[in-house]
Amino acid sequence: MKNDIQILTDSQAMHPRFEALRSFIEAEADLLDEQSFDEWSDLYADDAVYWVPAQRGQTSWSTHVCLYFDDKHTMKTRVQRLNHSMTHCQEPESQCVRVVSNVRLESVSEDGKLFMVRSKFIMLEDRSDKPQRVFGGKYLHTLRAHGDGFQIVQKRVDLTNCDQSFPSLSQPF
Repeated sequence: MKNDIQILTDSQAMHPRFEALRSFIEAEADLLDEQSFDEWSDLYADDAVYWVPAQRGQTSWSTHVCLYFDDKHTMKTRVQRLNHSMTHCQEPESQCVRVVSNVRLESVSEDGKLFMVRSKFIMLEDRSDKPQRVFGGKYLHTLRAHGDGFQIVQKRVDLTNCDQSFPSLSQPF
């Protein structure tokens, strides 16, 4: 006899696009690790939002301070800065590894075109002559079917330590 957790896990895994959704989210993390920022930003829809709240349980980016709040235009500006050879906030350059796990399909729209996918992550950032930094938390991706793949409509990153001080945050999570 299966318990509730096994039933939930089985039902998510049985969705015909679950493995594609998981692969997409893992591929996004790989692009960031490889510092392929242009390709990373191409994953985002024109109406997309990348959001990292500065408080636990924050419900709005428009009424609270955020660690990151980027629409597509702002994201492109951030990517240009990260790609620039004279980026002072990346001296020395970061080497990052992101591990994504516990991927769960939260919901699917009635028309089957929008998917809410929750996962957990750990990001390790190494920079020579700087202390190693570790970030962890939860992702909530809202993905839109786009051709045979997906586009990110919203990515919310809830850091476990979002209320702490962060000197020189430059790497997307």
